Amino acid sequence: MDQNKGLSAVGYLSFYFMPFILPLIIFFVAKDDVVKHHNKRAFISQLIPIILGIVYIILFFVFAFTTPSNATLEVNYLFESWIFIGFIILAIIIFVIAIWNLIQAIKVLR
Repeated sequence: MDQNKGLSAVGYLSFYFMPFILPLIIFFVAKDDVVKHHNKRAFISQLIPIILGIVYIILFFVFAFTTPSNATLEVNYLFESWIFIGFIILAIIIFVIAIWNLIQAIKVLR
């Protein structure tokens, strides 16, 4: 197996054990442009769930602390529904990106 293919695949597979840190390290250490390209893609794909998770947490706390304590049941239900829907969407995005990283690693190794 070619070392460049291995480093490129490890960048994608690091989603499962060391997300976004390992592709960044490989990007700066590698000399080959193809390895740098793949690890840049892996870094960006692994950074997306982190950014979305931070945005989700911020929105959760903003809505949680700005909802009045005497709000009606409909307002509370709406808030809980949006929080749940947002969590489901975030989970789906993370799942899709995890599968995408696995597919990219397999493609690189071929």
